[in-house]
Amino acid sequence: MTTRSFTFAAALLSSLALSSCSELVKNIQEMQADDKQSKAAQLLRIAESTREGGDLNSALSLYQRAANFEPQDLAPHIGLGETAYQLGLFDQAAKAYEQAIQIKPQSAPSHAGLGKALIAQGQPEKAVPHFETVIQLAAEQYAGYNGLGVALDMLGQHPQAQGHYKKALQISPTALNVLNNLALSLTIEGKFDDALEILGRFEKDPRAGVMLRQNLALIYGLSGQQNKAAAIASRDLDESSVINNLKFYERVRTLNESDRAEALLGAARQTFK
Repeated sequence: MTTRSFTFAAALLSSLALSSCSELVKNIQEMQADDKQSKAAQLLRIAESTREGGDLNSALSLYQRAANFEPQDLAPHIGLGETAYQLGLFDQAAKAYEQAIQIKPQSAPSHAGLGKALIAQGQPEKAVPHFETVIQLAAEQYAGYNGLGVALDMLGQHPQAQGHYKKALQISPTALNVLNNLALSLTIEGKFDDALEILGRFEKDPRAGVMLRQNLALIYGLSGQQNKAAAIASRDLDESSVINNLKFYERVRTLNESDRAEALLGAARQTFK
């Protein structure tokens, strides 16, 4: 009974919030036609707060409206791309970032976003030049090196990928997403001890999320430490899922290096970040 009451209350609050947002958008649309810049700015602010609140579908629509009012404003297109990516609408995300690049060819966030969307679409070769551009435009940030590393891993160029992850770590030594990617890259090459040295210390770190823990379980499993893998995996998964994962680890362990790389890369878009 308590759970049902809480759920109903949450749904009611959500409805009220959406009604308020809808009314505000209506008011913006009724502004004078010559005030398009103000309309776009207000829609953009609503879109950003809506996305932060977790309503991605509404945010997507709001970013699109803002972009329609101010087609040459970079921010709505980037917001549209980021939201579409979060929703798994990778083709729409790519188109939004492409539009942003047309507006400002030297926009590092736009190139980084397009690179991510292309990787998600299974086109790492097309992502490479965009991450190279990010590095040229923002060499002091690690995102370009990390993204390029992911694209190269997808292309089977693991030593080169690891070199870029290490450059990213020189800029941000504690970036968990980069450490995760470097460990996975080493795992694909069968360098399990090196991968465990990187991720093993985060086993009980509160900063480590589900994905990092499950990647750590994967590495333990592939190295033959099934009990350790099961103990870590069970922190986030039910018993049936843990058993299935252990079977996967054992199956991949029997493959040669080439087939193991193919099997791991098949799920890499879900594990590289």
